[in-house]
Amino acid sequence: MAAVCNPQRTRRDFVAGALGAAAVGLAGCGGPGLVADAKLPPADALMRQTSAIQVARGLRIHPRNDWGADLPPKGAMGAEDVRFLLVHHTASANNAPDPRAVVRQTYAYQTGPAKLWPDICYHFMIGADGSIWEARAGSLAGPVIADATGGNQGFAQLVCLIGNFVGEAPTAAAQESLMRLLIFLADRYEINTDPNATVSFISRGSNRYRAGAPITTSTISGHRDCSATACPGDVGYSLLPTWRSRVNATRLVRDETGPYRSASRLGVHLT
Repeated sequence: MAAVCNPQRTRRDFVAGALGAAAVGLAGCGGPGLVADAKLPPADALMRQTSAIQVARGLRIHPRNDWGADLPPKGAMGAEDVRFLLVHHTASANNAPDPRAVVRQTYAYQTGPAKLWPDICYHFMIGADGSIWEARAGSLAGPVIADATGGNQGFAQLVCLIGNFVGEAPTAAAQESLMRLLIFLADRYEINTDPNATVSFISRGSNRYRAGAPITTSTISGHRDCSATACPGDVGYSLLPTWRSRVNATRLVRDETGPYRSASRLGVHLT
């Protein structure tokens, strides 16, 4: 179902006001890997990227045409009933100088003979420089169904950090963008981000859970929670509790009594 345009401000529009203050404290929140990296551009520089579009205050995302105007999906993809968010990593090099090139390479591999998926399986990808890219076609517009190595459990939006986080953490810039994106998606799909919140659903089938098996997992989970995989890497996975706490704390500082209506789930039925 198409989203209905409404000019009234939403809680999503308020993300930047809270996140602007909270993001400053990311480096000092006590989690590993949250120390600022002087080699990366500051957040305000990332916000000035002219090709990225603003989807909420303080959050800019490169639309698919920025990397794949010549690479359309190779098949149809339906809508998803989004109940949780799933964090991945590409397991590729951490020093890739051009995130756009990595996104294109991911498309070539995942739509090629190795996977035969209709498009990149992830909805969004995040570079080491903090840039955010719409990966799977239609993800900025609404809840597109995903694919996943090991089997798609369903009911999720997939966010993928570019790099390999088995032995090291994502950059501070990438983690800051991850927080912003997770908050935006949680608001959009009305996902409970309490650090102890869980979601239950019936598996669509994977190499960890057979089709029809009941699953309960965190509302912000790692790929390995749903499939037999090392993704998003040991260090990346160890940071999930920090990311859950940071996301939830940032959402809680917003004034829910103010003039910000709840974000709709774009026609997806709440269960």
